[in-house]
Amino acid sequence: MDTLTPKALADEWAGKKTRPAYYLCGEEAAMKDAALKRLEDIFKPESFNFSIRDAESADLAQALDEAQTAPMLAEVRFVALKRVEKLKKEPLKALLAYLEDPCPSACLLLLADWPREKQDPIPGALGPGCAIVNFSPLSPVQAIEHMNSVLLAKGVKTDGEALEILVDLLGTDSVTLDGEAEKIVLYMHGQNRFFGPDDALALAGFARTQNPFELSNAVCAKRPAEAAAAAEGMLAFGAEPLALLSQISRAVERMLKVKRLSGEGPAACYQAGMSPGQYHAALRDAGNYTEEKLLRALRRCLEAEELLKSSSKRDPALVIRQLAYEITGTK
Repeated sequence: MDTLTPKALADEWAGKKTRPAYYLCGEEAAMKDAALKRLEDIFKPESFNFSIRDAESADLAQALDEAQTAPMLAEVRFVALKRVEKLKKEPLKALLAYLEDPCPSACLLLLADWPREKQDPIPGALGPGCAIVNFSPLSPVQAIEHMNSVLLAKGVKTDGEALEILVDLLGTDSVTLDGEAEKIVLYMHGQNRFFGPDDALALAGFARTQNPFELSNAVCAKRPAEAAAAAEGMLAFGAEPLALLSQISRAVERMLKVKRLSGEGPAACYQAGMSPGQYHAALRDAGNYTEEKLLRALRRCLEAEELLKSSSKRDPALVIRQLAYEITGTK
């Protein structure tokens, strides 16, 4: 069993290579869906040689029978099974048994939308000819590379600083970044120039006189009034609640990381993926919080994200304001 990055998977398919089974796991569901679309675009399978099922409602025996049926007028039959983490005990056993000896004329694609609470048995069942592809959340560097690739494909050239600003403001969620990329393409239509930092701030609703990091700075400094005012002002200017949540959660994660690495000596900043200046600034900010408080704050960020992405009908602006106050204004 091999381990591939999403890019390596794309390159493999671009070379018209397939394997008997792929396990696409990790939290980036949108990127996995995009991978399936890319597979269709490259191989262009006929409908009778390509199927997509949901593991929770599908008849798994039927899906495996299809995978073991010779493809019609083609070399490979493609069978995709989404949300395999939802499989019950017996269907999961049947799937694991199939993976021990997968059909060579089939390409079975298994997609899991989030990590299992218990140990995941699927990677261990994948044979030497199969592959696991980890669609984990993007790092800031990967997010910048992803956005740059998307924009270049649409004919838009960007300034590196502009992309850094956008990732800092919006976070690394691929759905959010792809949506922003669509706005940038429309914004730059007919303009024969680079998309620069001023454009990034203008598109995000900020003038050069405004500070787009006012909220995260207030959180780091643990200043409740400033955090509340920053959240209120940014929301009033049309900032996306999920983007503000990303600013808050990344500030908390950064402080938690440096607090835990503070005893590692001079190499700590590189382990944290920061420059020495960034590391010492984050370490100074982390002194405003206990590790326990930062862990609680991170859990609250996850709960807030679930509320914002669900149909809870909670006011997104209220969720962000409450979160900012809970983190900065409570012990």
